[in-house]
Amino acid sequence: MSASFPLLLLLLFGPIFCLGHPRLLGDPARFSQLKSSNYTWQTKFLDVPLDHFAFTTNRTFPLRYFINTDSYKAGGPILFYTGNEGSLESFAENTGFMWDLAPKLNASVVFAEHRFYGESKPFKNESYSKIEYLGYLTSEQALADFVDVIWHLKNKELQGASKSKVVAFGGSYGGMLSAWIRLKYPHIVNGAIAASAPVFWFIESKIPEDIYDKIVSRTFNTSGCNWKAVEKSWMVLDSLAKQAQGLDYLNKLFKLDSKSLLKTSEDVNFLKQYIREAMEAMAMVDYPYPTSFLSPLPAWPVRAACKFFTKVPNTDVKSAEQLYQVVNLYYNFTGDKATFCADASKCESAFAALGDPLGWPFQTCTEMVMPLCGSGSPNDFFWRDCPFTVEKYGDYCEQTFGKIGYKRSMMRPLFATQNYGANSFPTASNIVFTNGYLDPWSGGGYTEKTHGSVVTILLKRGAHHYDLRGEHPDDTEEVRRVRQREESAIRMWIA
Repeated sequence: MSASFPLLLLLLFGPIFCLGHPRLLGDPARFSQLKSSNYTWQTKFLDVPLDHFAFTTNRTFPLRYFINTDSYKAGGPILFYTGNEGSLESFAENTGFMWDLAPKLNASVVFAEHRFYGESKPFKNESYSKIEYLGYLTSEQALADFVDVIWHLKNKELQGASKSKVVAFGGSYGGMLSAWIRLKYPHIVNGAIAASAPVFWFIESKIPEDIYDKIVSRTFNTSGCNWKAVEKSWMVLDSLAKQAQGLDYLNKLFKLDSKSLLKTSEDVNFLKQYIREAMEAMAMVDYPYPTSFLSPLPAWPVRAACKFFTKVPNTDVKSAEQLYQVVNLYYNFTGDKATFCADASKCESAFAALGDPLGWPFQTCTEMVMPLCGSGSPNDFFWRDCPFTVEKYGDYCEQTFGKIGYKRSMMRPLFATQNYGANSFPTASNIVFTNGYLDPWSGGGYTEKTHGSVVTILLKRGAHHYDLRGEHPDDTEEVRRVRQREESAIRMWIA
């Protein structure tokens, strides 16, 4: 997923504790402003239970989904995207692999929205106003929503679909959901493509809490960045921030907005986090062609950033300038920004247009507690903010949601591992797990050896769910082969 709001959150959308606000998890697609005229759909709504697991209430709300039947033939498969933590449009626009497959398989294409996001809010504009309302925002409830949509499609909406096979697709948190819906509802979903899904990034899993920034640093280092140069730049910021003239210099160098000027030595922390988030995000979206997600970026953006970090400068000024160049590349590649607003507590976040900025953070304060922090050298080239502790993260959660009634006793750090699995899925079948070596979220992905119909693939030149993107002239040969393997698996599942 990082971000400068409270997680895309990540890419990306998902807060993981760092300097008082969360990192992002999720899906770069959520933030795309691009629209593709090639993809069209009908927008529909289905009334689903507010609480699937209570029998004493019949309250419902309309869940949004998109459907395209241009390639569908009676009895053909349903390609079903399990929506993540964001509005549905960008998932539909940026999961081109599903659209590419549909005519080959005579399939319908469906994108179902996750409750509490986009236009699927059970309590409309009040959905985030009370803890009693947010209690219905869970992955379990969302999976049950998707099952209802699938049943409706097969039995009421699609002609001749009563025996149609269903293949789930998802990336990032959506990939976690696609894997989990196959695990929990194998009689409903015949197989799943789970791309860049950090299914094991939880308490009780074996994932090192500092693996995220280790992978970010590795991606930059192997793309040409001088490790020592990056390390020195953080120390230079700290040093300059302790001097009155240094603060003034940094404000001017980074063209900081009046709302986020550095006034004390402590303020340099939000500037460092602002830069760190840019570097983490670039590792996630390190694609071989230009993209426009969180920000417009060139092809192989990490390689572009590393052109500024080829050697260790001999002056502090030059070290600080290296970091400015990275900021300008990530946040201002188009050159249309005059200033940068770096203080997330005072500035409108880069994710404000998304809406629902507190949805994923709330989930990480209840069921999706994902340990993440940096250790510094030699693990990574950032600074040390480990260890992650539930107590420390609980402080963030109470600060963020306490005003609407949240209590840290509502956090269940073991929920995901107890409900879905901590380190393995012994009963799993018909799932393809893909991870990108460049993507920091691959550290929490399913990486066990392929066994039976559970396939694991590592894209050595892959970023965050690169394989789910549509065909592109500049695609790597590797991702083309991976998509062929995924298509072969799908054909077996629907045979």
